Amino acid sequence: MTTLDHVRKPGTIAIAAIMVLHTIIAVAWCWKGESGHDWEGIIRSDAKGYYGYLQALFVRGDLGNEPDAWEYVQHTPTGTLNKYFSGTAVMMAPWFVLGRSIALISDDAPKDGTSGWEYMMIGFGALVYELLGLLAFRSLLRELGVRERIIILMVLAIGLGTTLIQYATLQPGWSHVYSFCAVSAFLLAAQRFSRSGSKRWVLTSGALLGLIMLIRPVNGLIPLALPMVWGKHSPHALRSLWRNKAAILGAIVLVLAVGGIQLFLWHAQTGNWIEQGYRGEGFHWDRPQVLQVLFGFRRGLFLWTPLLLLCLLAVINQLRNDAWRGWSGLIYWAVNTYVISSWWIWYYGSGFGSRVYIDHYPALFLPLALVLNKSALRTVRSATVIIGCLVALHLFQFWQFHVRIVHHESMDRNKYAWAFGKCDEAYRDRLGGNYQAPWFNPNGKELLIRAYTDLEGPDRYWKGGRVKAHQQALSSSSVCVYDTITEFGTAFIAPAGSVPLGRSLYLEVSLFRYEERAGDSFHMLGVAEVVRPDGSKSYYEPFRMNLIPGERDGEWKQQVYGIPLPGLKEGEEVRFYLWNQHLRSRCLIDDLSMKLWVTRPF
Repeated sequence: MTTLDHVRKPGTIAIAAIMVLHTIIAVAWCWKGESGHDWEGIIRSDAKGYYGYLQALFVRGDLGNEPDAWEYVQHTPTGTLNKYFSGTAVMMAPWFVLGRSIALISDDAPKDGTSGWEYMMIGFGALVYELLGLLAFRSLLRELGVRERIIILMVLAIGLGTTLIQYATLQPGWSHVYSFCAVSAFLLAAQRFSRSGSKRWVLTSGALLGLIMLIRPVNGLIPLALPMVWGKHSPHALRSLWRNKAAILGAIVLVLAVGGIQLFLWHAQTGNWIEQGYRGEGFHWDRPQVLQVLFGFRRGLFLWTPLLLLCLLAVINQLRNDAWRGWSGLIYWAVNTYVISSWWIWYYGSGFGSRVYIDHYPALFLPLALVLNKSALRTVRSATVIIGCLVALHLFQFWQFHVRIVHHESMDRNKYAWAFGKCDEAYRDRLGGNYQAPWFNPNGKELLIRAYTDLEGPDRYWKGGRVKAHQQALSSSSVCVYDTITEFGTAFIAPAGSVPLGRSLYLEVSLFRYEERAGDSFHMLGVAEVVRPDGSKSYYEPFRMNLIPGERDGEWKQQVYGIPLPGLKEGEEVRFYLWNQHLRSRCLIDDLSMKLWVTRPF
């Protein structure tokens, strides 16, 4: 064995161990799961949009004329438009083709692109891209002179102590593992150019930057991280780059060529070279939710991925000893956090942790590796212990999320305190509620309906239910009763014609619930829906009524919900009600309040 082989072996073993663990998790929890065929859920939510390109191009041949899919299909006068950018689909394509080839020769596999072969190959491909990203990050650290011990620590930290584990194993159809791979490769190529001055690395960087932007355009900010890689050699690298004008021109051509894939796909769909897929969505540049994004209980970066706090502290440490890296690191953190927190739905939907930071891990972990590389052995040992504890905490919360002890969408301070440290089977599926961000509203939203009832008399919007006098009534003498013979109670109904059409809606609901015995109303659901004139539902969203399980007998508890609804079509009405599903719950409801907001035109 050569000396070089001996040096490389520990890092290789660390990456191999991560990949073995992640593969086991993917197969056991994502491909098989509780049902034995949980692979059916690999393509859902955002993943449907990325995968939709592959089905439209390789299966149905209907790009620009796709069937309805509310998750991603936009209708225009000249054709359907896939909401999402296509970079993730481009990286998925080889694995989809491989899976489809197997499905086509399998007698029992469906031929419409929805077989287990295609889905599981997408999952396998995500693991491959994770592997390539980790290998590129390891190579980058080696080129920067980082010791093998620190490299192993960083690789294990990223692989086990961040939300990369979630999106490489359980949600492989989302864009983030693909971005992680492309960003790692881009930074490695940029470092190799700085060291060698070779034009090929400029061209490679250009192609990778085009791919990064094709996956998620806002990640085009990645060049801000170059001084974090080059450090004090940044002026020299920039001068060398400027002298290679032909290489710069070639890189620009490659950026445009790769990014131009999106232009051709837009044109194929609608006949227009430029389109806006994210219609009705955008950035609130004047009201970024920075504190929520970094520290919030819902998706707060430092709460759910606490290792990133060490990464930020490392950047601050570099301000004293490595100004180029320190200041560029702060700028990179500030700019990207501002962009991330300005998106209208700053927590980016349901999921585990702050997923959009995964794309930036190669840049964000770099300062920590460089600082530890220059630290004394005692400091490295202390950091290793701290990192180990934070990894253990992260893995435990990751497991809690998977087994549904942690709520998938609407975590808050009380839910976090209730769930912290819990691992028993009895705590699974106990959290509920529904509090989401309002739709994108650059011009604000206006209150259309305010409806409150204490159940003492008729109300224009709150109707029905089994209402009667009760000694436990909260603010007056009457309550709405739910028991083993009462399935539905007082419901809010905004009838057709009372709400303007085509404008996004937002419901703010408040009510008080009384349980004679804690847990009596556990099975009660809240339901928000939009109902067509024929009684069918164009939108339907049920959720568990109680935010956290009842803790004391004989207690009134306030429940507050925030629910975005799509704009109405002609003849549709809005409804909200509580559903005693299977007649299994017993409780009293009082003091119901509804605010219905509409988004102002923009």
